[in-house]
Amino acid sequence: MVNRSFQLKRSRLAFVFQLIIFILVIALLQQLLSPWLWLFCVLLGVMAYAYGLKAPQPMYFEHLEAREWSLSSVKSRQIKRVSISHIIDHQLYIVVYFQHFQEKPLLIWIDQLPLKQWKALKKLAKLI
Repeated sequence: MVNRSFQLKRSRLAFVFQLIIFILVIALLQQLLSPWLWLFCVLLGVMAYAYGLKAPQPMYFEHLEAREWSLSSVKSRQIKRVSISHIIDHQLYIVVYFQHFQEKPLLIWIDQLPLKQWKALKKLAKLI
């Protein structure tokens, strides 16, 4: 049987993408808002991003049977059994959706997996 366990690393590509979007929004707001309101929006954006970093991120998932997968996080160290409804491949990242909204969709960037596992996940996305 094909090895269908995936260990995720932190994604630098996701951080760069978020940083570019943040810079673009800030540059647009600088043109539209007064300096005090613009500074308030920058501080609000930085606080929102810092708060978002505290959310636990799934770091490991493994195929059990059919559409059943186990999902675990390094921080919580608890293993959850989830059912995948579908997987969408967007070339740079893959989105894994779960049935019954048990978990938030899982976003997997290309730099989070070794190339061999990334290709295996892409093949799996075509099958499901």
